[in-house]
Amino acid sequence: MENSIKTDEIYEVKFEQLVETEKQQLSAVNDIMEGLMDVSVSMGSTREKIGRIVNYKVGDIIVLDKPVEEALDISVNGKLIASGESMILDNKLAIRLSNVKTDDEN
Repeated sequence: MENSIKTDEIYEVKFEQLVETEKQQLSAVNDIMEGLMDVSVSMGSTREKIGRIVNYKVGDIIVLDKPVEEALDISVNGKLIASGESMILDNKLAIRLSNVKTDDEN
């Protein structure tokens, strides 16, 4: 099998001209601190058969594996970083940190 390139498939790439604008000093620490990360809180989990999941309806109860008195897991971008307890703050569900993992615990 011959490996050849058809010349009608080759074209010249053209880029817009770069324009120099006002320069801004970068502050790496400040820029990083403004970044957004996903924070999630897990109440627990369970395993269910597909047949049960597809038949879920309003009012069904899903029993989780975590006792009600146990702390909730707090993760940042999928990595467990802390635990805490749920509370109501300004009519919204919130979480109070009770334990923050150190670098040694990760």
